[in-house]
Amino acid sequence: MNAEDRIYSSDNKFEIPTLRLDMQPRDGLLLPFSGWGISPRIRKGVATWHFYVEDYRYDNLWKKPERVVKSGCREAVEPNFSLYNTTPIAYGLQAIYKKRWIARWLQECGIRVWVDLNVAPKFREFNTLGIPKGYNAFATRGHEGELCQLEAELEIARCVSGKDHPNMIVYGGGSEIQNYCRQEGLVYIPEYMTDRRTKGKEAGDG
Repeated sequence: MNAEDRIYSSDNKFEIPTLRLDMQPRDGLLLPFSGWGISPRIRKGVATWHFYVEDYRYDNLWKKPERVVKSGCREAVEPNFSLYNTTPIAYGLQAIYKKRWIARWLQECGIRVWVDLNVAPKFREFNTLGIPKGYNAFATRGHEGELCQLEAELEIARCVSGKDHPNMIVYGGGSEIQNYCRQEGLVYIPEYMTDRRTKGKEAGDG
């Protein structure tokens, strides 16, 4: 299956595609869960893909999103094209359009999609474009020492979903982030590289 050049319905003036409410993941994370492009040998058998990896590992997904479908996954987090506070708004809107278009196309192919909330504060409002009220499947990347960022993202998830305890997964960030996830009823997934560094230090390596 190859992606077609297609325009989807939109609920906003920027024509960013609107996601389908009937194609959001159910509560809880479907395993195995893996980062796209971490290892070329990991393709089949992954149930849920995330894109909290270096951008170069998935830059070509805009041209070939069918690679995600062909992997046989059942769910995926939206591609996390990096957006910083120094990124021009015009460029950022293009990145948000791309990830939401890919997400909507994956939904049309039968893959349930987690909304990516991991953007710089400058883009938080823009990042909600195309997410319909009542959507309740969110993902983000935790950052050590930046609990305030996760708190802001959780408030967005609450506002969109209309729930005090939204269906939300958090990838990495360390013990502070993990404890906060326990407190707020979020699903925390340890980051592989973070875990490896911690184990190395405990063993006296570095």
